[in-house]
Amino acid sequence: MRLAYWSAALAAGCACGVLAGPLPALVLAVLASATLTALAWLRAWNLGLGVLALLAGLGLGWREASFATAAAPVEEDKSVEIVGQVVRGSDVAESGAAAAAADGSGEGGGSPAARRSHLRLAVETVDRQRVPAALSLTVLDGVPALAPGDWARFSSRLYVPRGFANPGLLDGRLLARGQGIDLLACVRGPSELERLPGPAGPLARARRWAFQLRQAMSRAINQRLAEPAAGFVRTMVVGERTDVPARVEDGFRAAGATHVLSVSGLHLAVVVALVFQCLKWLAARFPSWALRIPPKVLASALALPATAFYTLLTGEAIATVRSAIMASVVLGAAVVNRPLSLAASIGAAALLLLVDSPAAILDVSFQLSFASVIGLGLFARWLLPRGPAPRVKGWRRVLPWLSRSLSASLAACLVTMPIVAHHFGEITPAAPLGNLMLVPVVELVVLPCGLVGALLALVHSWLGALPLLAAGLASRLALLVAELFRRFAPVLLVRFPNGPETLLLVAAVACLLQALSVASRQRRRWLVAATAAAALAVTSLSVREAMRRTRDDLRVTFLDVGQGDAALIEGPRGFTALVDGGGRYDGSFDTGARIVEPVLRAAGITKLDLVVLSHPHPDHMNGLFRIIERFPVGALWTNGDDGHNPAYHKLIESARERRVPAPEPTVLVQAGLLIEAMGPRLEGRIGAPPGLGTNDASLVVRLIFAGHRILLTGDIGDEGEAELLDQHAAGLDLAADVLKVPHHGSRHASSVPFLDAVSPRLAVASAGRFNRFGLPNPAALARYAQRGIGVLRTDRDGAVRVTVDELGGVRAACERGCGPWREPTTGGMTATTTGTTTPRPRPRPRPRPRPRPRPRPRRSACIAGATTRGAGSALGVEFQLFAHDAFRQSGAQCVLQAVREGNLHVLDAAILHDLVEQSA
Repeated sequence: MRLAYWSAALAAGCACGVLAGPLPALVLAVLASATLTALAWLRAWNLGLGVLALLAGLGLGWREASFATAAAPVEEDKSVEIVGQVVRGSDVAESGAAAAAADGSGEGGGSPAARRSHLRLAVETVDRQRVPAALSLTVLDGVPALAPGDWARFSSRLYVPRGFANPGLLDGRLLARGQGIDLLACVRGPSELERLPGPAGPLARARRWAFQLRQAMSRAINQRLAEPAAGFVRTMVVGERTDVPARVEDGFRAAGATHVLSVSGLHLAVVVALVFQCLKWLAARFPSWALRIPPKVLASALALPATAFYTLLTGEAIATVRSAIMASVVLGAAVVNRPLSLAASIGAAALLLLVDSPAAILDVSFQLSFASVIGLGLFARWLLPRGPAPRVKGWRRVLPWLSRSLSASLAACLVTMPIVAHHFGEITPAAPLGNLMLVPVVELVVLPCGLVGALLALVHSWLGALPLLAAGLASRLALLVAELFRRFAPVLLVRFPNGPETLLLVAAVACLLQALSVASRQRRRWLVAATAAAALAVTSLSVREAMRRTRDDLRVTFLDVGQGDAALIEGPRGFTALVDGGGRYDGSFDTGARIVEPVLRAAGITKLDLVVLSHPHPDHMNGLFRIIERFPVGALWTNGDDGHNPAYHKLIESARERRVPAPEPTVLVQAGLLIEAMGPRLEGRIGAPPGLGTNDASLVVRLIFAGHRILLTGDIGDEGEAELLDQHAAGLDLAADVLKVPHHGSRHASSVPFLDAVSPRLAVASAGRFNRFGLPNPAALARYAQRGIGVLRTDRDGAVRVTVDELGGVRAACERGCGPWREPTTGGMTATTTGTTTPRPRPRPRPRPRPRPRPRPRRSACIAGATTRGAGSALGVEFQLFAHDAFRQSGAQCVLQAVREGNLHVLDAAILHDLVEQSA
């Protein structure tokens, strides 16, 4: 047990060191050192070693975070020649998500039908300069004939895996570091890779043999089975997840058995048990061997290399490596005739994995793997009845097996449920039943029959026919059960509990299970601890939700979705809206599932009052499919133009099926926040005028709160801006304090007349890092610089949040630091940094022309009459609507126009709502 305690201390230190940053980690280290000194003085050596493990974890985590946030070892986005050795083969083809996010731009190359594959290389040289690094290479179309141990040379652009920086989500650089990835690259096809002669070490040769065996087993499975059974068996036996449809994944998710779809630790445990029992049976058949070496010892010794080889065969996933280490500890204990300690084997696995990669503590596979094995190994037996099992005959023998299986499934599901909710925002109540129905079929039939059949088929195809047929039938049964769970089992969508809340919930479950294992006189203590931990977690969740619903400010977060647009609006009194959802042109990366939904659930948002689609281009629309499907939506605003995109009609149909209203965009009022659709206009209503392109017909939305305005422009260009300027000439005031840069900063947008009419103090450009369009364009940025307008960019600064408080103060914050940008000299706007990176040094300012002063709003007669009647304060400051009758006398349309022009700040939402209805 001591090793388990020390490993837990090391894991806690790694988590603190990776997440806390240098200064907090240093403070924790000082406190831990002081505690270690006190414990040494008191001669509490066991506690002292635990604190020492905590200190070691802090150091390892701090070092890992420093490596992840350090400057790139190579020049990014520059074509270079790379030479490296293949570490993992290219037989696993994926949908292209990695390539889409390879440079952080989120662009995908090729076509959706292209077969993408991935290689993991150990880089030797870059442009003949030694650069030791781990490289993830994406081949856009094709599977190269390269095996582990082969050397390759190719030309490509290198990128650091930054991922996407958004509030509430982990830094993508740390996650990539936890997976052992230092650099990313991409080539179009296998023809761009040149094989080179080179040496291969023992580990590389072992990986090559495993890779070649894996390919041969896949071919054998394909010869005997048809899809979808063949794809499912390949997934179970050799770990290929290329042909698992989304419907199947949804079914296993509803059943709480998604771990079955990957080569998890349970797969390896089944294989090792099968090998061990076969070897033990063979050893017992030869008495001369059994007299010299006990069959158990001989079987354990021979199962050790089989364990390592199966780990290499299935791709060395974290869960598989964890199970392999635990199995090796168990088998090694049997070889040296030592008693088995499950806690020691779990601790040894955690210790080895964290020492090798401290950032792996952040990986969801790491967390779920260890949580499930702890629930299975340490808690499952406590749910079983005590005392000797009664002797039963006939069909009643099945009852003890069902009891053990259900208790194991329930314990594992309870322990992992808070972690699943933390990472995915889902709770699957049917998980114990789903695991009970699916796991035995997969682990006891599909896996062993598929593995034995594929191996026998390598000798002769007919030898493996019968086992593969059994595996195929069992896989069809598993797919049928998963489909039933997809249709009928509930999946509860919840907000993400944060890290401390998740730990409290896990502790509550552990204490509850511990209470079931102790005597009745001690049970009360553990039940009280479980209740206290659960109460703290629920209280924290409730307080955060209450704070969100009672907030009085306006927050507009321009999300980092790569080359696309998505803006989250959080208004007073819990109002929420989403403008666009990002997306990919080739559909290779689901921005809604991977970015937008996690951001919403991390913020505690479980429903949206309004969703706005500016125009039906994939980089704005594709991410909304997931949002419409998984969130209750109050209303959907569009410009009515399909843009000749069939997917637009699918989105509208999906919204109609979920009874989402799609009214004509006009004006929405909520607790002092005014959301107004400004264009394009056709015959006085929102609509795309004939001849106007899809981009230029983007739905433009303006937010007005506390006397400040934020203008969201979609992808309008010169013609779209001209359409708004025509309205401006007719009396529409376009002035705004914050401007979403039109069309990601295109050269043909942000025209001089438009910028002069809007005259913003801050602009936010949403673009992908190193995107192929070169956006934002330097010419467009120059026009902003000439007018002294500060520009923040999601490709450089991460997600940008603009906050307007109830007193009219405006602040800008960036996930990666707001810099460099020119701060405005007037207006009180400030920038803050929320990321962990150091802001870039600000360059020496150049003399720039003074920005054109904004014309003072004209005081209309109705406002003058209202103020003389004592209904409000002087013009230009907050104007509170207290006298209902006075403004009715002044005219609802006139007052509403004054609100739009920024002359009035409405604090009473009910009165403004009445005015809007009267003006309509």
